[in-house]
Amino acid sequence: MDLQGISREQKELGAAVCMLLFIISLFLKWQTFGPISGSGADLGSWPLALLIALAAGGIMAADALGMDLPIRRMNPTSVATYLMSLLVFYVLVFMFAIDGISYGVWLALLFSVVGLLLTFSVFRQDTR
Repeated sequence: MDLQGISREQKELGAAVCMLLFIISLFLKWQTFGPISGSGADLGSWPLALLIALAAGGIMAADALGMDLPIRRMNPTSVATYLMSLLVFYVLVFMFAIDGISYGVWLALLFSVVGLLLTFSVFRQDTR
């Protein structure tokens, strides 16, 4: 994936939108087992994933819009990159733990991976 033609702000806003779409995917069908189905919000740990996605998306959107962030000693994109990697791990663990995976978990994986790639691209620009 070549991200050279996209500006830094576009990458950051794209990552923030991916986190918004990840939050929406939490409420879609993640698991189907016969007549029983469940969403990502049926998991006991979904509020943690929601908070992580809000924090990561908020950091990226605030940085793209030029707002001052309370994170002074750390690079905000490194924090957002770490948080998005936690979301990818969260979805992968869920996928390997259950049977009957449905479309919501695939969308959550897609949005978290794309958000992580965009954020990591910005992080690499910052460290050069």
